[in-house]
Order: sequence, then structure tokens, then C-alpha cells
Amino acid sequence: MLTSLDKLNGQAFRRQLHTEFRVNAGAQPVVLELVEVQEREERGDVEFFCLHFRGPYRPLLAQQIHRLEHDKLGAFEIFLTPISAEPQAGAVYEVIFHRFRQQP
Repeated sequence: MLTSLDKLNGQAFRRQLHTEFRVNAGAQPVVLELVEVQEREERGDVEFFCLHFRGPYRPLLAQQIHRLEHDKLGAFEIFLTPISAEPQAGAVYEVIFHRFRQQP
């Protein structure tokens, strides 16, 4: 069962900084580390935050929706964009959330 992205906000991800997320991409899962959560000032009904994940240089994941699995957050589908890739430093992926806040 997938976790709804509506239930995940910047604070939920911030609590998981420097933990592993797994992406099933081929024979072996690709392990990504959440290395940064950037939150922008909130505007009442809109939330904006950005996540950066670091992973291996190869395989480089395509810009598309990937299913991520995490021990505490569960499994969810998210759009990853590779923003840099260097043999020594690995690859960095970005996820941007810019959405209307859910009403309680």
C-alpha cells in the first residue's frame, strides 16, 4: 500500500534527513540518502519545499516518477529529477513540492 503524499510535508521529511530511501530500478535497488530539505516561507494556503537526495553515479535514474521506499515513511511515488552527476560525488536528485495545503 502506498503512502499518500498529502500526508508528507517538509517537517516529515526533515525528521528523516540522512536516512536511506530505496528505489527499485532494475535488478538491484538504488539507495538514495536524503541530504537536504529546503522549506520556503509558507503562504497560508500554499506550501513549498524541496528535497535533495544523493545516490550512486551509476545507474543514473531517469527524470520520471519513481517508487521510493523508506522504513518509517513507507512507500510512495514521487517525481525525481537528476540535477548533477559526478563520478566521485555521485548523483543528486531534486524533488519539488509546490501545492495547496490540505484543509484539516
